[in-house]
Amino acid sequence: MSINLASIYRNQALRYCLVGGMNTAVTAVVIITLTAAGVGLYFSNFAGYVVGVLFSFILNTVFTFSSKPSATKLLKFLTCCGVCYAINLFTMNIAMLSGAENVYFVQLTGMFFYTVSGFIINKLWVMK
Repeated sequence: MSINLASIYRNQALRYCLVGGMNTAVTAVVIITLTAAGVGLYFSNFAGYVVGVLFSFILNTVFTFSSKPSATKLLKFLTCCGVCYAINLFTMNIAMLSGAENVYFVQLTGMFFYTVSGFIINKLWVMK
C-alpha cells in the first residue's frame, strides 16, 4: 500500500489532522519535558500550549487552509485557543477530582479535549 502525498496535500481535513498531530507532539514534548524537570503542573501545561499555539497558527493558516496569516485571523485564533485552554484546564481538574493521580494522564486528557474543541472552532469560525 502506497501513500499518495499529493492527495493528502489537497485534502484540507487530512492536512488539519497532520498539523494537529504534529502540534500535539510538539506540545506534549514541551509539557512532559517541563513536568519531568520538576516544573509545576499548570506552568508546564501553559508553556506547552504557548509553543503549540504559535506552531499551530502558522501551519494551519499557511498549510491547512492555504491562506496568509493576518491580524484578524490571529485574534480569532487566539480567542479559540483561550476557549480551548479553559476547556483543557476544566478537564484536567475534573480528571484530578475523579481520582486520577498520574500527572501525564491528566495532561493528555486535557490535551485531547483541547484538540477536539480546537478543530471544531477553527473549522467553523476562525479560518472561514
